[in-house]
Amino acid sequence: MQVQGFSQTFVTPLLRRWGVVVALGVVMAAIGLLLLVNLFDAVKTLAVLVALGLAVAGVDEFVEADRHRVRWPSYVLGLIWLATAVVAIAWPGVTLWALAAMVGLGFIAGGLAEIAFVVSYRRALPMWGVWLLDGACSVLVGILALAWPRATILALAILLGLRVLFRGISTIMFGLSLRRIYRTTQAVHS
Repeated sequence: MQVQGFSQTFVTPLLRRWGVVVALGVVMAAIGLLLLVNLFDAVKTLAVLVALGLAVAGVDEFVEADRHRVRWPSYVLGLIWLATAVVAIAWPGVTLWALAAMVGLGFIAGGLAEIAFVVSYRRALPMWGVWLLDGACSVLVGILALAWPRATILALAILLGLRVLFRGISTIMFGLSLRRIYRTTQAVHS
């Protein structure tokens, strides 16, 4: 079935979980905003906020894995996000360089995976340009984090805050698209 050009074949399992997807997006957007308003906090606080954002991104990958025909890359990516979050929390004296390297590598891997997904499903994915921009933003932030290891806390907080905020907004938009499809299919079946 097609609803407004959106193929349900890869999102059908997510339709009933649209609320969870939206909630995860709201949490990510809130963490992104916290990073942006707490720009002058210490590295430890930044590491905690980054870890929270990465953990939520990991959970989001698990929840949304059903949108893919092959799910294991989402599970692996979710594990990468969660492992990076655990390292950021478990290493309280993390240096800014180590934090930037961890986050940079995670964002590059996640962004490339998202770009590959968007390219594969661009004909069926509503607002695919938003998701493509989200993946490109992730790769760009990852590259900047690696190329600029001596960045100040302020610069890293701005980059990461914008990235997590944009990912949260994209996830909210995806969840709301799922909600529209779910409601349409419920009305058709009633």
